[in-house]
Amino acid sequence: MSTEDERIAELSAAGAALAADANVVCRDYGGSPEQYVEVHGDPATASATVIFVHGGYFRPRTDLAHARPLAAALAEAGVLVALVEYRRSGGQPHPLDDVTAAIDFVCAELPDWGVGRQARENLVVSGHSAGGCLVLAWAGHLPEAGPRIRLRPLAPVTDLLREVVGGLADGAVLDYMGVRPEEDLAAYLRHDPRSRAALIPARVEVRSIHGDADGIVDVGFSRVFPAARTELPGADHADVIDPDSPYSAQVRQLILG
Repeated sequence: MSTEDERIAELSAAGAALAADANVVCRDYGGSPEQYVEVHGDPATASATVIFVHGGYFRPRTDLAHARPLAAALAEAGVLVALVEYRRSGGQPHPLDDVTAAIDFVCAELPDWGVGRQARENLVVSGHSAGGCLVLAWAGHLPEAGPRIRLRPLAPVTDLLREVVGGLADGAVLDYMGVRPEEDLAAYLRHDPRSRAALIPARVEVRSIHGDADGIVDVGFSRVFPAARTELPGADHADVIDPDSPYSAQVRQLILG
Protein backbone atom coordinates (compact mmCIF):
# COMPACT_ATOMS: atom_id res chain seq x y z
CA MET A 1 0.00 0.00 0.00
CA SER A 2 1.37 3.41 -0.99
CA THR A 3 1.64 6.31 1.43
CA GLU A 4 -1.19 7.98 -0.45
CA ASP A 5 -3.39 4.90 -0.02
CA GLU A 6 -2.50 4.81 3.66
CA ARG A 7 -3.57 8.42 4.08
CA ILE A 8 -6.87 7.76 2.32
CA ALA A 9 -7.39 4.82 4.70
CA GLU A 10 -6.76 7.22 7.59
CA LEU A 11 -9.32 9.62 6.11
CA SER A 12 -11.79 6.71 5.94
CA ALA A 13 -11.25 6.02 9.64
CA ALA A 14 -11.75 9.70 10.45
CA GLY A 15 -14.85 9.73 8.26
CA ALA A 16 -16.28 6.71 10.08
CA ALA A 17 -16.05 8.67 13.31
CA LEU A 18 -17.99 11.53 11.70
CA ALA A 19 -20.83 9.22 10.65
CA ALA A 20 -22.52 9.66 14.02
CA ASP A 21 -22.86 13.44 13.55
CA ALA A 22 -26.52 14.17 14.17
CA ASN A 23 -26.36 17.17 11.84
CA VAL A 24 -25.69 14.95 8.81
CA VAL A 25 -28.86 13.91 6.98
CA CYS A 26 -29.10 11.00 4.52
CA ARG A 27 -31.39 11.22 1.50
CA ASP A 28 -32.12 8.30 -0.84
CA TYR A 29 -32.17 9.00 -4.58
CA GLY A 30 -32.76 5.40 -5.67
CA GLY A 31 -33.79 1.94 -4.50
CA SER A 32 -30.32 0.48 -3.87
CA PRO A 33 -28.74 0.75 -0.40
CA GLU A 34 -25.82 2.52 -2.09
CA GLN A 35 -27.96 5.17 -3.79
CA TYR A 36 -28.00 7.99 -1.27
CA VAL A 37 -26.48 11.36 -0.50
CA GLU A 38 -25.23 12.67 2.82
CA VAL A 39 -26.15 16.30 3.38
CA HIS A 40 -23.61 18.27 5.42
CA GLY A 41 -24.14 21.86 6.54
CA ASP A 42 -27.00 24.22 7.33
CA PRO A 43 -29.37 24.69 4.36
CA ALA A 44 -30.76 27.91 5.82
CA THR A 45 -27.42 29.73 5.96
CA ALA A 46 -25.46 28.10 3.11
CA SER A 47 -23.78 30.47 0.66
CA ALA A 48 -23.29 27.77 -2.00
CA THR A 49 -24.12 24.16 -2.77
CA VAL A 50 -21.38 21.62 -3.47
CA ILE A 51 -22.28 18.21 -4.86
CA PHE A 52 -19.28 15.95 -4.26
CA VAL A 53 -18.58 12.49 -5.73
CA HIS A 54 -15.97 10.40 -3.93
CA GLY A 55 -13.26 8.30 -5.53
CA GLY A 56 -11.87 4.85 -4.82
CA TYR A 57 -11.02 3.23 -8.18
CA PHE A 58 -14.76 2.56 -8.84
CA ARG A 59 -14.47 -0.41 -6.49
CA PRO A 60 -16.92 -1.61 -3.78
CA ARG A 61 -14.33 -1.60 -1.01
CA THR A 62 -14.02 2.20 -0.97
CA ASP A 63 -17.16 4.06 0.06
CA LEU A 64 -17.76 7.74 0.77
CA ALA A 65 -16.32 7.66 4.32
CA HIS A 66 -12.90 8.93 3.21
CA ALA A 67 -14.52 12.05 1.68
CA ARG A 68 -16.50 12.88 4.83
CA PRO A 69 -13.74 14.96 6.45
CA LEU A 70 -13.61 17.18 3.36
CA ALA A 71 -17.41 17.45 3.29
CA ALA A 72 -17.41 18.44 6.96
CA ALA A 73 -14.68 21.04 6.40
CA LEU A 74 -16.56 22.58 3.47
CA ALA A 75 -19.74 22.66 5.55
CA GLU A 76 -17.85 24.46 8.31
CA ALA A 77 -16.85 27.03 5.69
CA GLY A 78 -20.55 27.84 5.25
CA VAL A 79 -21.68 25.79 2.26
CA LEU A 80 -24.12 22.92 1.88
CA VAL A 81 -22.44 19.69 0.76
CA ALA A 82 -24.27 16.77 -0.82
CA LEU A 83 -21.83 13.84 -0.65
CA VAL A 84 -22.86 11.20 -3.17
CA GLU A 85 -22.70 7.44 -2.68
CA TYR A 86 -23.20 5.22 -5.72
CA ARG A 87 -23.14 1.59 -6.86
CA ARG A 88 -19.64 0.34 -7.57
CA SER A 89 -20.09 -3.26 -8.74
CA GLY A 90 -17.42 -4.35 -11.22
CA GLY A 91 -18.40 -5.00 -14.81
CA GLN A 92 -21.60 -3.02 -14.35
CA PRO A 93 -20.80 0.64 -14.96
CA HIS A 94 -23.70 2.01 -12.92
CA PRO A 95 -21.77 4.93 -11.41
CA LEU A 96 -22.43 7.41 -14.25
CA ASP A 97 -26.16 6.67 -14.14
CA ASP A 98 -26.15 6.96 -10.35
CA VAL A 99 -24.19 10.21 -10.30
CA THR A 100 -26.53 11.69 -12.91
CA ALA A 101 -29.58 10.63 -10.87
CA ALA A 102 -28.05 11.93 -7.64
CA ILE A 103 -27.22 15.36 -9.08
CA ASP A 104 -30.70 15.68 -10.60
CA PHE A 105 -32.21 14.65 -7.26
CA VAL A 106 -30.20 17.13 -5.22
CA CYS A 107 -30.93 20.04 -7.56
CA ALA A 108 -34.65 19.26 -7.51
CA GLU A 109 -34.80 18.87 -3.73
CA LEU A 110 -32.80 21.95 -2.66
CA PRO A 111 -35.85 24.24 -2.30
CA ASP A 112 -37.62 21.64 -0.13
CA TRP A 113 -34.52 21.37 2.05
CA GLY A 114 -34.76 25.08 2.78
CA VAL A 115 -31.76 26.10 0.67
CA GLY A 116 -31.95 29.77 -0.34
CA ARG A 117 -31.87 30.99 -3.91
CA GLN A 118 -28.29 32.25 -3.67
CA ALA A 119 -26.96 28.85 -2.59
CA ARG A 120 -29.04 27.06 -5.23
CA GLU A 121 -27.69 29.26 -8.00
CA ASN A 122 -24.13 29.10 -6.65
CA LEU A 123 -23.71 25.45 -7.63
CA VAL A 124 -20.44 23.54 -7.64
CA VAL A 125 -20.07 19.93 -8.77
CA SER A 126 -16.83 18.27 -7.71
CA GLY A 127 -15.34 14.82 -7.41
CA HIS A 128 -12.05 13.17 -6.55
CA SER A 129 -10.14 10.65 -8.67
CA ALA A 130 -12.77 8.22 -10.01
CA GLY A 131 -15.34 10.74 -8.80
CA GLY A 132 -13.61 13.39 -10.90
CA CYS A 133 -13.93 11.08 -13.88
CA LEU A 134 -17.64 10.65 -13.21
CA VAL A 135 -18.45 14.34 -12.92
CA LEU A 136 -16.49 15.12 -16.10
CA ALA A 137 -18.34 12.38 -17.97
CA TRP A 138 -21.65 13.65 -16.53
CA ALA A 139 -20.93 17.16 -17.80
CA GLY A 140 -20.35 15.76 -21.28
CA HIS A 141 -23.99 14.64 -21.40
CA LEU A 142 -25.56 17.96 -20.33
CA PRO A 143 -27.70 20.04 -22.70
CA GLU A 144 -26.53 23.45 -23.85
CA ALA A 145 -29.34 25.26 -22.03
CA GLY A 146 -29.45 25.37 -18.26
CA PRO A 147 -27.97 27.04 -15.20
CA ARG A 148 -24.32 27.96 -14.80
CA ILE A 149 -22.27 25.28 -13.01
CA ARG A 150 -18.72 25.31 -11.71
CA LEU A 151 -17.11 21.90 -12.21
CA ARG A 152 -14.10 21.19 -10.01
CA PRO A 153 -12.63 17.70 -10.51
CA LEU A 154 -9.81 16.85 -8.10
CA ALA A 155 -7.03 14.60 -9.43
CA PRO A 156 -9.45 13.17 -11.99
CA VAL A 157 -9.13 10.09 -14.15
CA THR A 158 -9.69 11.72 -17.56
CA ASP A 159 -8.92 9.02 -20.14
CA LEU A 160 -10.40 5.57 -19.57
CA LEU A 161 -8.92 4.14 -22.76
CA ARG A 162 -5.40 5.16 -21.78
CA GLU A 163 -5.93 3.96 -18.21
CA VAL A 164 -6.95 0.50 -19.42
CA VAL A 165 -3.67 0.27 -21.33
CA GLY A 166 -1.76 1.59 -18.31
CA GLY A 167 -3.54 -0.69 -15.84
CA LEU A 168 -4.51 2.00 -13.31
CA ALA A 169 -4.66 0.54 -9.78
CA ASP A 170 -4.23 -3.07 -10.91
CA GLY A 171 -6.82 -2.83 -13.66
CA ALA A 172 -9.43 -0.70 -11.88
CA VAL A 173 -10.83 0.85 -15.07
CA LEU A 174 -11.12 -2.50 -16.83
CA ASP A 175 -12.86 -3.96 -13.78
CA TYR A 176 -15.22 -0.97 -13.79
CA MET A 177 -16.10 -1.17 -17.48
CA GLY A 178 -16.17 -4.96 -17.64
CA VAL A 179 -14.90 -5.06 -21.23
CA ARG A 180 -11.93 -3.73 -23.16
CA PRO A 181 -12.41 -0.78 -25.54
CA GLU A 182 -12.08 -2.99 -28.61
CA GLU A 183 -14.93 -5.15 -27.31
CA ASP A 184 -17.40 -2.31 -26.64
CA LEU A 185 -16.15 1.05 -27.85
CA ALA A 186 -19.60 2.64 -27.49
CA ALA A 187 -19.54 2.06 -23.74
CA TYR A 188 -16.18 3.79 -23.46
CA LEU A 189 -17.33 6.71 -25.59
CA ARG A 190 -20.25 7.18 -23.20
CA HIS A 191 -18.20 7.04 -19.98
CA ASP A 192 -14.82 8.47 -21.02
CA PRO A 193 -14.27 12.17 -20.13
CA ARG A 194 -11.65 12.74 -22.83
CA SER A 195 -14.01 11.43 -25.52
CA ARG A 196 -16.81 13.74 -24.35
CA ALA A 197 -14.80 16.84 -23.50
CA ALA A 198 -15.91 18.79 -26.58
CA LEU A 199 -19.55 18.12 -25.63
CA ILE A 200 -19.36 19.90 -22.26
CA PRO A 201 -21.58 22.98 -22.68
CA ALA A 202 -20.17 26.49 -22.28
CA ARG A 203 -22.32 27.08 -19.19
CA VAL A 204 -20.12 24.62 -17.30
CA GLU A 205 -16.89 26.21 -16.09
CA VAL A 206 -14.34 23.41 -15.72
CA ARG A 207 -11.15 23.68 -13.68
CA SER A 208 -9.20 20.58 -12.68
CA ILE A 209 -7.14 20.66 -9.49
CA HIS A 210 -4.25 18.21 -9.44
CA GLY A 211 -1.05 17.75 -7.46
CA ASP A 212 2.10 17.35 -9.51
CA ALA A 213 3.39 14.69 -7.06
CA ASP A 214 0.30 12.49 -7.46
CA GLY A 215 1.47 8.87 -7.46
CA ILE A 216 -1.94 7.31 -8.20
CA VAL A 217 -3.46 9.40 -11.01
CA ASP A 218 -0.63 11.11 -12.85
CA VAL A 219 -1.01 14.85 -13.33
CA GLY A 220 -0.35 14.25 -17.02
CA PHE A 221 -3.97 13.19 -17.41
CA SER A 222 -5.15 16.65 -16.36
CA ARG A 223 -2.47 18.32 -18.47
CA VAL A 224 -3.80 16.80 -21.68
CA PHE A 225 -7.48 17.27 -20.85
CA PRO A 226 -8.82 20.34 -22.72
CA ALA A 227 -9.87 22.45 -19.73
CA ALA A 228 -8.39 24.92 -17.27
CA ARG A 229 -6.39 23.43 -14.44
CA THR A 230 -4.49 24.41 -11.34
CA GLU A 231 -1.46 22.33 -10.42
CA LEU A 232 -0.42 22.13 -6.79
CA PRO A 233 3.38 21.83 -6.56
CA GLY A 234 4.34 18.92 -4.31
CA ALA A 235 0.77 17.77 -3.65
CA ASP A 236 -0.11 14.08 -3.91
CA HIS A 237 -3.38 12.20 -4.47
CA ALA A 238 -4.55 12.50 -0.86
CA ASP A 239 -3.56 16.14 -0.38
CA VAL A 240 -6.45 17.44 -2.49
CA ILE A 241 -9.10 15.90 -0.19
CA ASP A 242 -7.37 15.99 3.19
CA PRO A 243 -8.61 18.97 5.24
CA ASP A 244 -5.42 18.76 7.33
CA SER A 245 -3.21 19.00 4.26
CA PRO A 246 -1.13 22.16 3.81
CA TYR A 247 -2.98 22.56 0.49
CA SER A 248 -6.47 22.44 2.01
CA ALA A 249 -7.10 26.20 2.12
CA GLN A 250 -6.08 26.58 -1.52
CA VAL A 251 -8.20 23.60 -2.60
CA ARG A 252 -11.21 24.97 -0.72
CA GLN A 253 -10.75 28.36 -2.38
CA LEU A 254 -10.48 26.73 -5.81
CA ILE A 255 -13.59 24.65 -5.24
CA LEU A 256 -15.68 27.55 -4.01
CA GLY A 257 -14.15 30.41 -5.98
